[in-house]
Amino acid sequence: MQDHTNQQHNNFLPNAQGVIVGEQQNVTQNNTAGTDPSAFVQLAGYVGQISNTLGMPETDRVELERVAQELHDEATSPNPEPGRMQQFTSRVKTMLVEAGATAAAQVGIQMAEQALGTLG
Repeated sequence: MQDHTNQQHNNFLPNAQGVIVGEQQNVTQNNTAGTDPSAFVQLAGYVGQISNTLGMPETDRVELERVAQELHDEATSPNPEPGRMQQFTSRVKTMLVEAGATAAAQVGIQMAEQALGTLG
């Protein structure tokens, strides 16, 4: 019997390019809209790595990590929806802008803009 109560914290993968976490039966990624979710996966992983360095209030940091996790989950799903990835990425970008002009936040903002640019 395993204790699953404390598993929610930071499932981000460093340099997670196309990595699918968990037990998924259909691992085929159908990119019907021609969207490459890898930029979104990378952004989510990066945010997970830097969130503690941004000097954000705890509630904001937790929210940023939650949104980044949702972005990661959507981007690694069998059929990622561009609209949802855009929504989560825009929210992450806004929160990084609000966090202040640290180098880490600036890199995250640029990654978000590049990921959004792949949506066309």
